[in-house]
Amino acid sequence: MSGGLVEHECPRCHRPVELPLGEFCAACRQTTARRATRYARLIAMVSTAALGVYVLLRVPPDPTARTVSGVAVAAWYLLTYLIARRVLREFLR
Repeated sequence: MSGGLVEHECPRCHRPVELPLGEFCAACRQTTARRATRYARLIAMVSTAALGVYVLLRVPPDPTARTVSGVAVAAWYLLTYLIARRVLREFLR
């Protein structure tokens, strides 16, 4: 057999699927992605809250500085969420 799909069991749920050896079925991939998304959201919220408190205490009351800091905190949440989700998808496999 060279490169063809062969029926194997899913390593996680043990259902017979037609995938390359070691791959998860669609249901298991979706479950893993859902868990990774939930954990990534929690990680991003906690780290963003910590950064927000730090910025609130350290940034002067100048409106421009506050605006830039607010945008930086929002960007921090987005980047942290995306990175954590990608890492957790690989880690939870």
